[in-house]
Amino acid sequence: MPLMAPALIAFVAAALWGIWWIPIRLLDSLGFAGAWGGVLLNGGAVVTVLLVMALWRVPFRIGRRSLIGAMLAGVAMGTYSTAINYSDVVRVILLFYLAPTWSKLIEWAFLGHRWTMSVSFALIASLLGAYLVLGADLSVSGLSFGDLLALLSGMAWASGAAFVFTGDRTSSVSLTFSAVAAGCGIGLIFALFGPAIAPQGNYTNGLLIGLAFGALYVVPVSIMTLWSAQRLAPAVLSFLLTAEILSGVITGALFLDEPFGLLQIIGAVLIISAALSEVVPRLRAQA
Repeated sequence: MPLMAPALIAFVAAALWGIWWIPIRLLDSLGFAGAWGGVLLNGGAVVTVLLVMALWRVPFRIGRRSLIGAMLAGVAMGTYSTAINYSDVVRVILLFYLAPTWSKLIEWAFLGHRWTMSVSFALIASLLGAYLVLGADLSVSGLSFGDLLALLSGMAWASGAAFVFTGDRTSSVSLTFSAVAAGCGIGLIFALFGPAIAPQGNYTNGLLIGLAFGALYVVPVSIMTLWSAQRLAPAVLSFLLTAEILSGVITGALFLDEPFGLLQIIGAVLIISAALSEVVPRLRAQA
């Protein structure tokens, strides 16, 4: 099945993205609050990819459309990382996963895809799920800075996936470097010009942890995700990545003292149902 390999890799990557909050909150506990945790993680990934490209003489070759897509994906990573420290982890994860909704709208408006009943169900279910995750509150006052960043992150990811999918096929290393560099850059902007939170921890420990997680976690997961993004339609990829909800929500609910009641459970089920309604028929059609 042509889509099975990238679909499986995207699913595994999503499960790993679900624990992204752990190194972010770890760095936060060491004094690197706000956007600084994401800056360190993406910065460590930048250094790692540069070393790989230098040692193995991997050329940096990427088309303009793919570059834009990778950078938008990096913006999504940077805003998502920052959001985790300004809102509840579960809320950030679930609000980010309005990304499939944006992806479907992009496919319909710009890629010429047909509008079907399954698309309507997916959109309604995901939007209703997000409404419940927010505690059935649509007021702007109920949205925190982190909530808004989570929504922005999902929009950036959906747009980036569309550009990567429609761009020229290029190396995943070049895509990954572009993404983590953009993620580090947008994180620095938030760190320097957003809510003022200066690093106050042990700089040596923070740098070492950032480099380690950047090399061993961010780089391989980013490569897996962006490799899949070149082979899967944006909505399929975004819906597959909702596997992050399972690992992220479960670990967040288990290890963090954050509110996660009946409304949030129903919202998560609706968002996951929206994902399955879109992905399963497409994969079955390819079989």
